[in-house]
Amino acid sequence: MSRRVLVISYHFPPSPGVASMRLGNLVRHLPEHGWEADVLAGPTLEVADGTLAEGIALHRVERVEPRAHAPRIQSLDWALAAARPARRLARDADVVLISGGPFAPFALGPLLGRRYVLDFRDPWSWEPRFGRLDSRARRKLGLAVERRGEALAVRHAAGVVTVSPQITETYRRMYPPLGDRIETLRHGWEPADVPHRANEAAVPPELVYAGTFMPGERTPALLVETAHRVRESGIPLHVRLLGRIPDELRPLTSAAEAEGWLTVEGPVPHRTAVAALHRAAAIWSQPGDLPFLITGKIYECLASGRPVVAVAPQGGALAELIAETGGAIVAAEDPEACAAAVREALAGDAPALRHDVIENLAAPAVAGRLASILQRAAG
Repeated sequence: MSRRVLVISYHFPPSPGVASMRLGNLVRHLPEHGWEADVLAGPTLEVADGTLAEGIALHRVERVEPRAHAPRIQSLDWALAAARPARRLARDADVVLISGGPFAPFALGPLLGRRYVLDFRDPWSWEPRFGRLDSRARRKLGLAVERRGEALAVRHAAGVVTVSPQITETYRRMYPPLGDRIETLRHGWEPADVPHRANEAAVPPELVYAGTFMPGERTPALLVETAHRVRESGIPLHVRLLGRIPDELRPLTSAAEAEGWLTVEGPVPHRTAVAALHRAAAIWSQPGDLPFLITGKIYECLASGRPVVAVAPQGGALAELIAETGGAIVAAEDPEACAAAVREALAGDAPALRHDVIENLAAPAVAGRLASILQRAAG
C-alpha cells in the first residue's frame, strides 16, 4: 500500500531551473518506491520548460499566488498564501517534504500537524553570497529573523537533507541533537533526458557550458581566456554557452563572438541542453569558489560520459564528488591551469568515469534514498 507525501516548494516544473529539476525528478520516481506525492507550488513562470514536467502527474500539483503587499523576504508573501492550503493537504499526508530556498516556507513545518523533512538546496542563515551577511541594519535585522525561523524549523524537523556533504556537516555542527537525521541527498540526473542515440562529438571540437553566469560569483572571463589559450596552442576549439548571461557580462564574450569561435545561445529547454552536453568534446563546470557550491547540472555533465573540466577548490563539494565519480579534471582558477586541463580532456586523458557510481546517482536511485528518509520520518 502506497504512502503519501506532501511536497511544498515554490519552484516546481514546468518552471525552469535546478530547483524545479530536483523536485520534479524526485516526484516522478517516488511512486516506484511506494510513495505518492501531492505538491503545493508557486505560480508557473512565464518562461516554462515543458520537458521538466514529462512523466509527472501535474493534476496533483496545486499552485498558489503570493499574497499581495506582504513582505517578500525569502518569499514570505508566498508562504503566507500557502499556509491554509498546506494545512488542508497535509491532512491526507503521512509526512511533508519542504524544499528551499526560498526558505520562508520552512516556517510552515511546525504548523502542519504532520512530521516533516526539510530539503536545503542551499544554506539559509549562513549563506555568504548576494550580500546576505553584510552589515546594513535592515539586513542584520532580517538575518536575525531568518536565523530564528531556521532554528525553529530545523529543531522540530523529523529529518533534514542537503545537496552537499559540506552543507550537511555545517548543519550537524549547528544542531547536534539531530545527529544522523541530517544527511546528504544529491541532485542526481534523469535517465529519460539522455538522448536515445549516442551523439557524435561536434567538429571542430566544442567546449560546452550549460548554466547561468552571475556578476560577482561566476563570469565567462575565465572560460573565454582559457579557450583563447587552447586555440593559441593550435586546437580549433569552439565554445558554446547555454544559459542566461546578464547584459553587463556580455562584453566579456563579444570579441570571441565576433571572431566566430564562441556562440551564446541563451536559455534553452532542458533536454536541448542535455543533448548539447552529449555531443561536446569537453564540458566546462564552474560553480564558484565557495567550498559548499555544487551545481545540479554537474550530474548530467558526468552522466553524459564526456570529459568535464571542473574549476573548483580542492576539498570542496565538487572536487569531492569528482574524486568519487571520475570522468573529470579539477583545475585551479587560473587560465593556464584550465587550458592545460582542457587540452588533457580533449586528448582523452581525463580519469575514467566510474559507471557504477554514476548509476547510483540516477534519479530513480536518489528517489529511493528519499523514500527511505520519508519512511523513517513518518514512523
